Amino acid sequence: MPDLRLHHVGCAVASIPDAVEAYRPIARNVGAVIPIAAQGVAVCFVEIAPGAHVELVQPTEGTSPVGQLLKKRISYYHLGFLTADFDRTVEELTAAGHQILASFRSEAFGMRRCAFLASPVAHLIEVIEEPAG
Repeated sequence: MPDLRLHHVGCAVASIPDAVEAYRPIARNVGAVIPIAAQGVAVCFVEIAPGAHVELVQPTEGTSPVGQLLKKRISYYHLGFLTADFDRTVEELTAAGHQILASFRSEAFGMRRCAFLASPVAHLIEVIEEPAG
């Protein structure tokens, strides 16, 4: 079984400032807005419980897949998990039928490795490498 710890639920939003205000009554902490140029988005993490976040994902380019989700009125679209052993976790998930859609290093996680995978039932998950140490 892969070593995974839930970190966030990814939510597509048209406006991060508007979405932050909607979450403010239950927010324990609101992070900075981080541009992710390679994906054409900006993100902001809102902590809603100790270690559990909502990742607000706003498209910054017209070609961003997140913008396409919003056009279809899809908001909640992925689960993000931290893992101490990134390579082993991705290997175990692919052996269990998950398909790797993209691997990258993300500004949102200090340029640590991340991967988006589609589960056998077409649900999107993000695997995020935990910091060393």
